[in-house]
Amino acid sequence: MKLYLIQHALSISKEEDPERGISDAGRVETERVAEYFKKLDPDIHVIWQSGKKRARETAEIFAKVLGIDNRILEHSNLLPNDPVVPHIAVLEKMYKNIVIVGHLPFLPRLLSQLTSGSDSCQSVNFNNSGIICLEKDKDQWKINWITIPANVR
Repeated sequence: MKLYLIQHALSISKEEDPERGISDAGRVETERVAEYFKKLDPDIHVIWQSGKKRARETAEIFAKVLGIDNRILEHSNLLPNDPVVPHIAVLEKMYKNIVIVGHLPFLPRLLSQLTSGSDSCQSVNFNNSGIICLEKDKDQWKINWITIPANVR
């Protein structure tokens, strides 16, 4: 099973949009990364997103490019400061590949909890529209690969 963690696309300011939807540049970057991701044939079962506008819009771009528009779920407790521990038991039971589109500091804390058993060991930088692929090997989650928009042409 693979878990793909994606930080939402670049968003516009609160002054321009109180809900902070994604910017034009964020949309372009996300489309480029999603096209790259599609070439890897990731076989995604579902995309979880937090419900915030920028996460939803990012998830919609990935889903459209991957051809899985009907597999986006607004998942509770994926907001920036939500606890990560409740998600561990759910993820441990999953056997199909999933994507989580979320926010900082939630995503780095989730990654840390899965790979080290503590949510305070934050050794990987997340990038807007970047993907971190984790793979479960027996009982251990390991980082398989990372890509960021700057590396995708």
